[in-house]
Amino acid sequence: MKLVTVFKDWSRMDPEYVPGKCNIGRKGRAIRLSTGLVLIVLSVFLGLTFLSQLYWAFRLALFPPVYIGLLTILEGSMSFCVLHATRGTYDFQEPMGFASNRSKTMKKIVSEDWKRLDRRKALKMHAEAIIGALLLSLLLALA
Repeated sequence: MKLVTVFKDWSRMDPEYVPGKCNIGRKGRAIRLSTGLVLIVLSVFLGLTFLSQLYWAFRLALFPPVYIGLLTILEGSMSFCVLHATRGTYDFQEPMGFASNRSKTMKKIVSEDWKRLDRRKALKMHAEAIIGALLLSLLLALA
């Protein structure tokens, strides 16, 4: 007798919305991870090559792209979009790979408790990205 499992391939399963944990799907995660990595690599490259001749305080201008890069990497690695959290929505089939109001698959969150959990997670992710961007920007400015 052959045993058959209900779910053969877990990677093909659609993710479920979990308040404060997961609100985007595979496509959104992949685009956010790649975008974040590109921003971080470009910022480090600019900081070490072109901006290295400038006064160190001018190199702190790398903070915004480093912050955005770290935030998108966090979003991709945690399956959680901070923009969806602030809007009170989730979308696992994002047609463009980012939070867009034109998405026909975006769903509203009805529970205020769930929205509160999402906002708390988003604030925590913002704080982590700010701290990381400050540290990396300071390292690049002093290098």
